[in-house]
Amino acid sequence: MGNDMNIINASCVYPEGIRRYHISIRNGIITKLAKKIKELEPTPNVVDASDMLVMPGMIDSHVHIRGGDFSYREDFYSGSRAAVSSGITTILEMPGCAKPASTLERFMLRVEEVKRDGAINFGLYGGAGADNLEEIPKLAKAGAVGYKTFQMAPVKGRESEFYGLCSQTYEDMVAVMQAVKKTGLTLTVHCEDQSLIDELTPGMQERYGESLMGFIESRPPQAEVNSILLTIKAAKKTGCRTIIAHVSAPESMKVIKRAQDEGVEIYAETCAHYLSFDKEEMVPFGSYARMKPPFRSRDEVEKMDRLFEADAFSVIGSDHAPFTKEEKEKNGADVWKSVDGLYGLELTLPLLLKLVEEKKADYKQIVRAFSENAAALFNLQGKGRIAEGKDADLVFVEKLDMPETFARKNLLCKCKECAVIYDGISFGHKVRRTILGGRTVYLDGEVILTQGESKLMHY
Repeated sequence: MGNDMNIINASCVYPEGIRRYHISIRNGIITKLAKKIKELEPTPNVVDASDMLVMPGMIDSHVHIRGGDFSYREDFYSGSRAAVSSGITTILEMPGCAKPASTLERFMLRVEEVKRDGAINFGLYGGAGADNLEEIPKLAKAGAVGYKTFQMAPVKGRESEFYGLCSQTYEDMVAVMQAVKKTGLTLTVHCEDQSLIDELTPGMQERYGESLMGFIESRPPQAEVNSILLTIKAAKKTGCRTIIAHVSAPESMKVIKRAQDEGVEIYAETCAHYLSFDKEEMVPFGSYARMKPPFRSRDEVEKMDRLFEADAFSVIGSDHAPFTKEEKEKNGADVWKSVDGLYGLELTLPLLLKLVEEKKADYKQIVRAFSENAAALFNLQGKGRIAEGKDADLVFVEKLDMPETFARKNLLCKCKECAVIYDGISFGHKVRRTILGGRTVYLDGEVILTQGESKLMHY
């Protein structure tokens, strides 16, 4: 019968280390990992992976595609193209958009949008808040991969975008967790203590004026810690499997680790930008670097790096949250009146690989947190590991002889002009090829995807 593709001389990356294999692929599945080429069935389609690292396709656990009324910022097709160019083959999409996926009707609209526009693997979160409790079980039955809630009030002026997404009090969180627990799925929580932020904000506005530093200082690590402690308390009471989204500070990991040691089923997600940039270097970028939680000090970044190297973080998400340049600059230099969100989809794997270049991490930590663990936590069958019987979602990474300087013009996201914080960075690794379901969908700068060919996880 023969294979659809054979990959020879592959240095495959696992959480346990690098193993050398020759890989056979048939019908989108890895059918054999062989020590010798002669063990593979023949095929005219042979890819030589010599001098490459071969990793499982990356799974981005935290993406805001936008779509719908906000498709001018990003849609499922542009997001698919951007993803495969940077080694991501599966996106888990957050429910926040113009019409948040917090009701069955709106969730199904999102499903149809993915089917129409998507071109890679997608999993859809459902919204979970104190105001949509009756919808939570319906979303699980409709195919949600998990739930998202914010431990805060809806953003002023954007209340409609946060329907079914907020659990502001401890009582709210318990009610939401009880509903999610019954579905058997995972709840991801955005943790910031709004009361502390509200208390600090006036003083920081007076002290720092329009500067990003004031916004950052109004949201200190303690605001994250306070909210995480409340979330842990609710998780203990309910037994709900919980992920703390985009952990930004080492202090947060201390309380998460303590809860884990006490048997609480709680996990930490972080983002590559929290492992890379400090608040001092981000301040000049103003609104382009405004995000929640904000950037931290260099000392805290270095501690986060050590935690990543020690496998403290279960999953990695880009928290890709695109806005247009016009939206970021609408109110000039006044960062307080700007919008929250950082471009990240195409930069996450390069930034993680840069940590390897700087000897702050190893390849094995990347595939563990950015692929294998996400597949396990979200029950993504066939994903997360290079193994016989798994889907043939693979990324080929080359270690460059000469680093290349990042250029925004080469990005595929619609909002690439907002990716200014990455200007001037040199990367010593490059994604050369991405394989999705046994087909090459990205090769040396060329994307080969068909709109509308998404595979929806949990369907």
